[in-house]
Amino acid sequence: MRILAVMAACATVCSLTVRAQSGDEDREAAATSAGPGALSLEGAIREALEKSEEILILREKKNRFDAVKQQAWSSAYPRVSAYANAGRGASPFDLSSLGFAPADTYMKDAEGNLVVDPVTGKVMVDRTPQPGGPSVINMAQNRFSYGVQADQTLFSFGRLSQAVRTANVQDKADASSRRRSVQQLQLAVLDAYYGAVTSKARLGTLESAQKRQRETVAFLESNFRMGSGERSIVLLAITALRSLEPERIRAERDAETSSMALNRLLGRPLNAPLELDTATRIKLDPIVSLPDSQAVESILSERPDIRSMEMQRVSLEGQARYLKMQYLPTLGAQGKVGVLAYKLNQLDEMEDNREWQVGIGLNWPLFDGFGLLSQARQVQSDARSLGLSARQTRKMARIEIEGAYLEFKAADTALAAAEQAVSAAKEAQALLSEDFRAGKGRLTDLLQAEESLREAEFGILGARYQQVRSEAALRLAMGKGLINEETP
Repeated sequence: MRILAVMAACATVCSLTVRAQSGDEDREAAATSAGPGALSLEGAIREALEKSEEILILREKKNRFDAVKQQAWSSAYPRVSAYANAGRGASPFDLSSLGFAPADTYMKDAEGNLVVDPVTGKVMVDRTPQPGGPSVINMAQNRFSYGVQADQTLFSFGRLSQAVRTANVQDKADASSRRRSVQQLQLAVLDAYYGAVTSKARLGTLESAQKRQRETVAFLESNFRMGSGERSIVLLAITALRSLEPERIRAERDAETSSMALNRLLGRPLNAPLELDTATRIKLDPIVSLPDSQAVESILSERPDIRSMEMQRVSLEGQARYLKMQYLPTLGAQGKVGVLAYKLNQLDEMEDNREWQVGIGLNWPLFDGFGLLSQARQVQSDARSLGLSARQTRKMARIEIEGAYLEFKAADTALAAAEQAVSAAKEAQALLSEDFRAGKGRLTDLLQAEESLREAEFGILGARYQQVRSEAALRLAMGKGLINEETP
């Protein structure tokens, strides 16, 4: 009777295992056949390149440099300003420098101002005997002025063209840098996408394993209450069930955080619902072999990050040249027109009180204590350092390509091995279930087979992600993106 009960228990465990395996296959089929609203990897990348904070920051960098280029052209335009002044002051004036007699011989009114003959327009002479006095007069008076003045550089001896050339080179460097940032963002989206897919699949695997364990424990406890089985076997099954709960909680946490991380990259609310389509893959150009040395050098020359460093080096050299050119003279024109009045009621007398000035001038800094020269040498040193960094990056990129290619080939092999491991684990679990049903196996062997199958399923999830990721990393190492997208 006891043997029959054990065989019945084994048969139930085996049937539970078969149902669980069929459930796993149904979940896998459901994961690879997503609904019409499911998000594919390519769709996720395109959405991130449109809405993510990273892409918005890159666009702001572009806007900032557009303003920098506009600033480079600013010296080509006139500088126009308005002015207005009001005040009171006094300044001495030597009348004898104009051939006049001493000031004390001229007539003054009660306020001390000189008296002018209205007919001749000359200062009237005081004929009364005077003891003589100073020929310098000093009168306090109000002064009001307003107008417009403009300055225009006529010739800067090549500084303007040098600034524009430097700005254009820096623009190319920034464009290459933004392009590389876009490629890295695409890889980050791939990591987040497959992180969400893998974490959800892992949670499903653990929940399925928990369900099988609960059914097994329930069956063994029922048989034990009916007088069949051993208490130690029941406790072993309960322990195996409880050991899965912490893993399930961690897997649930990982699934939630990975979905939030993907939503953040997509520019969505963190808790927005996600349905992922893992059946649709990005169509990438197959890479069957590693390019030869000459082709690799050509690839490295066009890789955006290296190209950006080279352009930045050229830009720094241009900036150093521009600083040295500050020692050259500047030829400019200046003009001013306005009103100068000594009383408030004269401010609207445009004809009588108009003042104007126009002319050209030359400014030539002859010596500044070698300040500009020292700045130019600092920038030249930065340019040489950046050139060395670019050469170092080129070497590291070559190593990166070699390593990424080998990792890509290894990932294919690892995926095939993981698929074989899952097949072997499923077969071993089925054989142990049959032996246990026939009364020849042990529960510990069956639990071990369950754990091996679970680990093999985890392994194939990681192998599938690594296979896609290694191919993407190889393309990134070769300076290519995952999709063709215009750089912001």
